[in-house]
Amino acid sequence: MTLPKIHSHKWLSEVELLDSDIEPSESLIPANIGKFFAGISDSKACSNVTNGILNDISKELEHTVPWFLSQMPPLYLWSTSQKAVMDDIIEIVSGKVLTEKQVAERVCAASQTVTLIAAGEHSTASVRIAPELSRFQCKLARLFNSLDKKIGLCEIYQAPYNTETAWLSKANQAKLESLKKLLGNKSKVRVDDFIASLDKDYVDVSTVKQMSLAFDAIEYCTENENSFVNLTTIVDEITKDARVRVDICLKHFPVNAAMENIIGIFNRYNFQVRRLLATEICTEDKQKFTVMHLISGTPTGEVITEHMKSWGKVLKSLKTLSYVDHGDEFTNLLQGENPFSLNETNLVRALANWVHIFLTKQNPYYYSIDRVSKVIVNNPHYMDLSIKYFRARFDPRFHGERNHSISDCYNQIKAAFAELNDVVEKNILKEGLNFLTHILKTNYFLISKGGLTFRMDPSVLDKHYYPETPFGIFYMIGRNFRAFQVRYRDISRGGMRVVMPRSSGDYENALAGIFDEVNGLASAQQLKNKDIPEGGSKCVMVVRQGGDKNEAVKAAISGLLDLIVTDPISGALKDGIIDYHGKEEIVYLGPDENLTDDLILWIIKHALHRKYKYAYAFMSSKPDFGINHKVYGVTSEGVNVYVDNVLRYLGLQNSTFRVKMTGGPDGDVAGNELNILYREYGERCRVVSIGDGFGAAFDPKGLNWQELLRLYTESRSIVEFNPDKLSGDSKAFVISANTKENTKIRDTLYAVVEAEIFIPAGGRPYTVKESNWDKYLLPNGKPSSLAIVEGANIFFTKEARQKIVDSGAVVIKDSSANKAGVSCSSYEIIACLTILPEEFSEIKDIYVKQVLRIIRFNADQEAKLLFREWQKNKSGTDLVKLSYEISTEINSAKDILLDKLNLLSDEELSGSKYTFVLLKHCPTILVEKYRSRILERLPRAHKIAILSAHMASHLVYREGLNWLESMHPDQIFKVALDYMDAERNIEKMVAELENSNISFKNEIAEVLKAAGAKHLASHRL
Repeated sequence: MTLPKIHSHKWLSEVELLDSDIEPSESLIPANIGKFFAGISDSKACSNVTNGILNDISKELEHTVPWFLSQMPPLYLWSTSQKAVMDDIIEIVSGKVLTEKQVAERVCAASQTVTLIAAGEHSTASVRIAPELSRFQCKLARLFNSLDKKIGLCEIYQAPYNTETAWLSKANQAKLESLKKLLGNKSKVRVDDFIASLDKDYVDVSTVKQMSLAFDAIEYCTENENSFVNLTTIVDEITKDARVRVDICLKHFPVNAAMENIIGIFNRYNFQVRRLLATEICTEDKQKFTVMHLISGTPTGEVITEHMKSWGKVLKSLKTLSYVDHGDEFTNLLQGENPFSLNETNLVRALANWVHIFLTKQNPYYYSIDRVSKVIVNNPHYMDLSIKYFRARFDPRFHGERNHSISDCYNQIKAAFAELNDVVEKNILKEGLNFLTHILKTNYFLISKGGLTFRMDPSVLDKHYYPETPFGIFYMIGRNFRAFQVRYRDISRGGMRVVMPRSSGDYENALAGIFDEVNGLASAQQLKNKDIPEGGSKCVMVVRQGGDKNEAVKAAISGLLDLIVTDPISGALKDGIIDYHGKEEIVYLGPDENLTDDLILWIIKHALHRKYKYAYAFMSSKPDFGINHKVYGVTSEGVNVYVDNVLRYLGLQNSTFRVKMTGGPDGDVAGNELNILYREYGERCRVVSIGDGFGAAFDPKGLNWQELLRLYTESRSIVEFNPDKLSGDSKAFVISANTKENTKIRDTLYAVVEAEIFIPAGGRPYTVKESNWDKYLLPNGKPSSLAIVEGANIFFTKEARQKIVDSGAVVIKDSSANKAGVSCSSYEIIACLTILPEEFSEIKDIYVKQVLRIIRFNADQEAKLLFREWQKNKSGTDLVKLSYEISTEINSAKDILLDKLNLLSDEELSGSKYTFVLLKHCPTILVEKYRSRILERLPRAHKIAILSAHMASHLVYREGLNWLESMHPDQIFKVALDYMDAERNIEKMVAELENSNISFKNEIAEVLKAAGAKHLASHRL
């Protein structure tokens, strides 16, 4: 057997690439190489083979052993035990890897590893191994290609993640000391957490430099919520061989999937993966990262630099990898003779999802996601043209006559489906073009992004299905999620809802209905937001079952910020994003379903990191610099104002009454409403039934208040109601929705139980619809409650609600009943735009009390106006229609005033009559302490929105419906200004009256307050 020569320059390359203290293992120094070879013939060492097999392959071992030891990378020989090296050599021979090109697989139970070995020319062995990886659970993997590129060897580690014994060995103790020195200038807390989170197998096989790089990569990912990719170019001084080390970190991406995809990316752009180490690192805060170090080169030996066009494509794909779906019908586009890039594939995926969502309304079977996807994928010419059209519109590096190329591509796409006879196929391709044509801006061409985001022109919507046109639509697609944000005015406010289906069927249903849900919520929010500067908006995200909610939210927020964060000097979006909208966009979000406090805080932190100038206002209901809705029971405070007005209308203000609810004691609206009901009415209020996501409770004599309040205080579901606390009535029960029968009881309880008032304060949108509204009726045809106060958004479809109203129920619509939450958020944002967090903390208690007083007052104003107008014409209208009319009249007046105010200069807006209205809108404590800040720091658009909202709502609430209806827009503007000016004068008159000795001064003051402003304004008109 001929002994191989171990050349020192090979070790030098490893030193340059990885560490400063690597030395060949003892067995590989010249004096010991003979002993190493001798071990091959020792059958005891070769535990995986018998003597017979060893004899059969001995001849092949004669030339395989020296070849293997001379051609395997030194790092493999340094970090692999002698026995494992022997086993790998024997596997190559016995598995006929080289002779018959098989993929050999060796399982070692003792070390809980699997080794895959494949033959290949020019590094194709890695490509052959990659698809096999998905079969194995993998926490760590090492891949080596031989120096002559004839074989690839991948070792997969499957032992349980073990941090307890990671640093116990002498060798690892030495690594630990070196690592601490290397990270000596980093945060000690972060370094200690990192060290404590490392797995033993990773520490055993990695170098100190690799671990140091892993720390930096994880820090980058954590701070930026983006993939980490770093390129280091090295040219071997002796061989002149050019290679690179690429360090990669992906968040919440399995090791095996990461390896398979990354090897595919490098192969696609003609880069060789020569060796690779990939590991999962589970940090102390329960986050999972895949960190990878790989050595790559080109077949020609060309020096790889960051400026190479082909490397740019690799970099973009690596940055894209963590936010795109994998393994769906579009993944095959990455293969074949003319493969699509990851970004191009994701664009096609986004297009197909859009088409499915918007055509499924016509026919859910014809336009299922499967059929839509197949039609698009089976039209490669259409896909190619679509990508060219998209690039012509948005690629900042586009060369040529852009407008000509856009027009040419558009016409070619139309021609591609114009002659199709299949109507379904034609409609699919047509809607895809509609999508591409109505994109106004996108983050597609950014290298680093968390998800793919599009700002859509709202004219993209089919008027037949969406007669109301929103102001703006953002469409977001990322790994395991789809999302929309819809707003009905430029300055708008609404929550971010995260829907988490439990099955693939639920996910498909949620995806198909996502736009209708978000648009319906935003439209309802527009009606609801009549009292405040912001119009209505909503964001709804659907997360695929098994997907990570937190990562999905972070990716969507990151993508949204890409399209609204502008340069403070130029006002342009970053990195040359082409913007057909061309105006600054301010987006305000709020909390909703499944958006937890940790995410709320992260959103603000990330907006600050991205230097969004309205970062503190970006998300409301912050635990510190905000007013948490659940803590202060904000929405429920408003809901109960309507409950109180309904009780007065029913004549029950001093009587015992029954309430039934949806939403549990642990819910925001439901839990706080329970607390307020007891606070306001005590034992006079009997809550007879409650149903939530986990179960239900019913007691015809009223559920025990102390038990309900315990559940509320401890934030627990109704299923935890102690059955011993039931009244003893034979019909009373507590059930868990863990069987079909119990689920059915829970789902229908709200409809069949009799009560004076029903408060839906939880539940999925459109729970009551045309197909089941009649279940709410008793056998005598009357509704099962005298009144309904809608604490939850869109619990009823429009048609179902009207049917129940027509059957005799008094219904307070959601856009009136639960407006307090968003109103509170609006006042929170005024503070966020004007003062600092520490300043807010100083006044928070007073500020919250004043805000709650304002929103209760506004709710009471609307409630009294509703019943006042209804009393005028009970036979011709109802409270639901009046609620809509009030919102419409206020919003119409707001829009008129907004248009007029936008024509004014900054100097005109700073006049006393406008300042009076602006300050009148704000809580007193803010005006007293920070008057100048309000005037200086509120954005112009927000000031104008405050002026228009305050004047419009004030006029309608004070003077009722139809007073403004007959006026010309110019008259409305003048009347609004005169009315507010008159109010200012009335305030002065009342103040003087109070300081006078005139008889009947209190009565005169009341008359002035009630009718003085209208008289003065009408006189001027």
